[in-house]
Amino acid sequence: MITNSASTSHTGLRVLIAGGGIAGLSLARALKDAGHHPLVIEGTEWPMTGTAHYLPANALRALNGLGIGPEVAAAAHRINRQRVTGSGGRTLVDLPVSSIWGDLGGCAAIRHSALHEILRAATADVPIRLGTTIAAHLSDRAVRLSDGLVEHYDVLVGADGVHSVVRTAGLGGAEPRPTGRWCWRFIANGWDGEDDTWHARLAPGRSLLTVPLGERAVYCYADIATGNGRPPGDWRRYFDDFGKPIAELLDQAGQGYAAQIMEVDQPYAVLGRMVLVGDAAHAMSPSMAQGVGLAVEDALVLTETLSSLPAYEALAAYEQRRAPRIAWVRAQAHRRDSTRALSAAVRDRVLRLTGRRLAVAGQRALLAMP
Repeated sequence: MITNSASTSHTGLRVLIAGGGIAGLSLARALKDAGHHPLVIEGTEWPMTGTAHYLPANALRALNGLGIGPEVAAAAHRINRQRVTGSGGRTLVDLPVSSIWGDLGGCAAIRHSALHEILRAATADVPIRLGTTIAAHLSDRAVRLSDGLVEHYDVLVGADGVHSVVRTAGLGGAEPRPTGRWCWRFIANGWDGEDDTWHARLAPGRSLLTVPLGERAVYCYADIATGNGRPPGDWRRYFDDFGKPIAELLDQAGQGYAAQIMEVDQPYAVLGRMVLVGDAAHAMSPSMAQGVGLAVEDALVLTETLSSLPAYEALAAYEQRRAPRIAWVRAQAHRRDSTRALSAAVRDRVLRLTGRRLAVAGQRALLAMP
């Protein structure tokens, strides 16, 4: 995905990346390979949560384009099927992932910690400052950092997530808005279910997803439609009616990793030499499982444009290339969430009759290169 542009005059840019998560480290790796000079700052020590990621085929393609495909394949677990069940455990959709992604390839699941460690190893030659944030903007090409040092840059990238300081303080951009759902994520052990199947279980106002990670571990994602407030009490009691094997998994969950699902709808290149990647630009409902894929695609496309055009033109070109794809994924996520919000009887009928076709059509635009 990255063209070999090291011989052009648009390399050697100083790029300050705020955020050392998947988006930030992916961008650092891509920029370094293209002959630029990235510096990553991260406000915390490396956060390692007990969560995981489902990687659709386009996400695996992007990670391969980043040059870490073999490492990801070695650490990930293959997923061959997708299943959705509704009221009473009735199967609504059941299909092989190959019917969705075709020749693009398979899908996989990986622990967040494993993916982050792979990216850290891949950026061992990139300067990274932990516990460091932006303290003040001094000009359109310089900032003072929280460690007191002044850094000059050609491009400043906000890869600092849904609550991005670069977006809100630097660009004066949009605040994240709640989607009306809370989610809990955790990894459980002793999984005896199917070892290769992504399985979403739907109930009125609630859903619970299981994604095997191999070696009898399983990643669990649960969400509840709550309006804007967190549901009271122990969240696990809202899934008491899910029965086995969910009850045994919930026994291991504790409080899980809880979060209010937020959405950010923000243009990419907004002001001068500042630009956004990953959740800082387009956090959304996880219904499409495109968080990793979109973040790594952002990194590859931004690097390509910076390597072939002057910085101002590159940021505009990046926005023009990415905005339609992001808008399409967001619309698909909204459609999926709207379908889940239907009454159980209507939802089950819709998914039973059209779910397979919708699953295939819902990913079609992602088959093309970003």
